[in-house]
Amino acid sequence: MEDEKKGKVLIVDDEPVNVKLLEAYLASEYDVITAYGGKEALDRVEEHHPDIILLDIMMPDITGYKVCEILKSSEKTRFIPIVMVTALSGVEDRIVGIKAGADDFLTKPLDRIEINTRVSSLLRIKQLHDDLINERDQAKLYLDLAAVVLVVLDERGNVKLMSKKGYEILGYTEDEITGTDWCDNYLPASARQSFVDMFSKFLEGDTVPGGYFESPVITRNDEERIIGWNNIVPMINNGQVNGILISGTDVTERKEAEEKIKRANEYLDNLLKASPIAMLSLDSNGNILTVNNNATELLGMDVNELLGKPISSLVDEKDLSQFMDAKDIEIVFTNGAGERVPMNVSTSLVMGNSGDNNLIVTLQDRSELRGLFITPLTEDIQESFQEDESELDSGFMYLVDCSDNGEGYSIFSHLVKRGKPGLCITRNNPENIRVQYGLSKTPFVWLSKNRSQVQQTIDPTELFRIHPTISDFINKVDDGVILMDGLEYLLLDNDFISVVKLMEQTNDTLMASNSIMILLIDPEAIDKKEFHLLKRWMKVLKKSD
Repeated sequence: MEDEKKGKVLIVDDEPVNVKLLEAYLASEYDVITAYGGKEALDRVEEHHPDIILLDIMMPDITGYKVCEILKSSEKTRFIPIVMVTALSGVEDRIVGIKAGADDFLTKPLDRIEINTRVSSLLRIKQLHDDLINERDQAKLYLDLAAVVLVVLDERGNVKLMSKKGYEILGYTEDEITGTDWCDNYLPASARQSFVDMFSKFLEGDTVPGGYFESPVITRNDEERIIGWNNIVPMINNGQVNGILISGTDVTERKEAEEKIKRANEYLDNLLKASPIAMLSLDSNGNILTVNNNATELLGMDVNELLGKPISSLVDEKDLSQFMDAKDIEIVFTNGAGERVPMNVSTSLVMGNSGDNNLIVTLQDRSELRGLFITPLTEDIQESFQEDESELDSGFMYLVDCSDNGEGYSIFSHLVKRGKPGLCITRNNPENIRVQYGLSKTPFVWLSKNRSQVQQTIDPTELFRIHPTISDFINKVDDGVILMDGLEYLLLDNDFISVVKLMEQTNDTLMASNSIMILLIDPEAIDKKEFHLLKRWMKVLKKSD
């Protein structure tokens, strides 16, 4: 008795491992038949008459689309539910599957609960179709359980049966709807004539409508809902078509969401065009989708020269090959004159009209850009302190002998963990410093020739960028602390006088603020006279301080 209740599931996939996986998921509840290609699948259907088919799309002999189309065109097999199992997730791929007659889709990687739920649901619907043709009373029971809109119309277009879902969407009871004209009562005026024409031709046998289409219905509250109709089945009695069964799902929310995304993208496009910053956007294939006037001027090209152009033709392909959020990275662009121009680039991910990721790119000519833009952050206060603890005087630069590197970083860490906003400019790898001293929020600037998409950097040859960066930070905080480590590294690419001028300029900025700076220097790496000149207006910070 238990065996009679089991549904018969045909699994079709040219990859044995996929077949084994689905078989393992379903074998305990269903009789499983397997096939490893399209032709074999058609033979299995003829031989075993399965109740449902899980069908892979990409197969070497016959595609899943073709197998589905063949089965749905046959009177013997058209009511077997077919679930497309695919790694493809695009809307276009689903539309092709729907046109072929697919009843549902499962996207790889597969989820066991989802598979069992879909199979169970579709087997119930198939049973509903079978019983609907033979026993109306039994069909009504299954209609109440269906999660889709099922409507049975007689030859005059009056409603004979409807699923519970249909009553819920329209807002009427079964007694109110049964026997009423579908077209006049539940379709808006704009959709009635096309439905009448289709219905008449279908009854006359002139054409057999198929495929997916969308049509509005009118609810009891005069609200329009959009139904995506998946199938139209003839109701045949004594060889004559005396009605139809149509099935569909409410896609109103999906359509509204698509419209919102469309409007949002149109708004974004307008912002891009009006922005005073040079901006462009890329589609998921890396082609330029939009570009504003400032970007065309910066790149020395017309709009028509840039639209649709792959970004890889303007930069090294690796530079923008990854779609991700990034700030202040250096990328060299080739402008319209063939010149290589270093740009300061920031990128942001946004969703495009098709659901794919697009990339917004802002550009600044690095020759016109000086300091980095710092966002001050404070660490969570982690330590308790005595109220009489001595303070470092604000407005001063403190010198620390970096032969004991840990001393300077310990003082800096101590201060920022008391709640002071901090900025660390270092020759060391920032991630190592963060881990060692537990600085999860404090902004870092890495003195390095290596460019990073996740870490702000200053090349040691770009000495002119350091003071504006420090000044930007000081202007944003009331009582901050700055640690700078790597002055000797700067001397490798810059003359000593330029470095001294940088320190004097930074000191002048500090004296007009409530912030302090801790400067780590190795005296042995600098000439004694130069070191004396450098430290003459600094305070030496000792451990006793």
